[in-house]
Amino acid sequence: MPESVKPVPSYTWWGEVPDHLRTATQLAALDLPRQAAGPVRATIETRNPGTGRKEDFDLYDVRESVPTAATAAQLLAAGARRTTTSRTCEDCGAHPETPCTPAADGRALCGTCAHITRLRTRQAEARAAAQDVADTADRLLADEHLAVLQIDYIPGEPTAAGTPRPPAAARLTVLDRTGTALYDRTVRLTGPRTPGAPDHAIDPAPALADLTNLLAERTVVLWTLGDLDPLYDALRRLKLDTALLPEGRVNSLRPAATQWRADLDPRTGELRRPTPPGTADRLLLLLRKMSADALRLDPTDEHDAPDRERWNYQLTARRVDPAHPGYSVIVTHAYATSVEDAVRLTRKKHDGHLYGDGLYRIVRVEEERP
Repeated sequence: MPESVKPVPSYTWWGEVPDHLRTATQLAALDLPRQAAGPVRATIETRNPGTGRKEDFDLYDVRESVPTAATAAQLLAAGARRTTTSRTCEDCGAHPETPCTPAADGRALCGTCAHITRLRTRQAEARAAAQDVADTADRLLADEHLAVLQIDYIPGEPTAAGTPRPPAAARLTVLDRTGTALYDRTVRLTGPRTPGAPDHAIDPAPALADLTNLLAERTVVLWTLGDLDPLYDALRRLKLDTALLPEGRVNSLRPAATQWRADLDPRTGELRRPTPPGTADRLLLLLRKMSADALRLDPTDEHDAPDRERWNYQLTARRVDPAHPGYSVIVTHAYATSVEDAVRLTRKKHDGHLYGDGLYRIVRVEEERP
């Protein structure tokens, strides 16, 4: 295929665009401006900073570009007249070819320092969220009715053509908060004549009825609700109507674990998704690790006297600076004796990062009583 008609790569995010590819505008904005002299090497679909609408922009290889017609004297004069952009980073002192980015605090930053600033902001927000889920984990472990549920599937035998079949059986394990096994059975998910299920797999109807009764009054923790999908699919095929889990008392740990780990992808600033624990005892161990970071009330604090009644409070914090790249509103919770105590505890547990940096201001406190 001739080079002129080869399809070019298409990108949707600047972070995946190689550094040598630039738009015509970016080439012209270089400290020593250049203009495209080669063909379009890629495209990117992104928002036009002028209109706010998504558009496709052509990308050119900077190595195939040539200097513009501007002379050195003209570039020097243009630089002296420039008042809106800076070519020197006010953090690291770099002199990037591209214009520096204005930060929320007014400083002009190079691309690297601007990225680090955004990551630091996201880290502060992630730490605040991590504290909240640690408190939630602590409350779950304090529940004497806690049940940790793990489902492991045994794959069915593939077809003669090698096509995978649905799981042939599932092992369901339930532990209480101390790690004691409450339930550990392997149930058949296929008909009795279908091969693949282990010999010790039992009839699902009575076994799952026992599990439903066991979990009826318990607070259930499992990795994700999606872990149950193959089981529910099998029950529909077997025409068994079993709900299994108590309504309103089920907790998926993966979102909370993602927040608690607060592990950001350095490229995107997004939270990395954690690996599943894989067993019931590891799931319980993870919950204990999360609980270990919970805010412990100091009994010597006059506001935290152990004999005082506490309630759950919901606090809403609003971003102080509209230019700050974080969330505009954050909602958190505190278990406290009063509105004032809830505000104090929230500031205490976020001291030094989110609220401690003055990025957010608490604007509403609501008492949540039964």
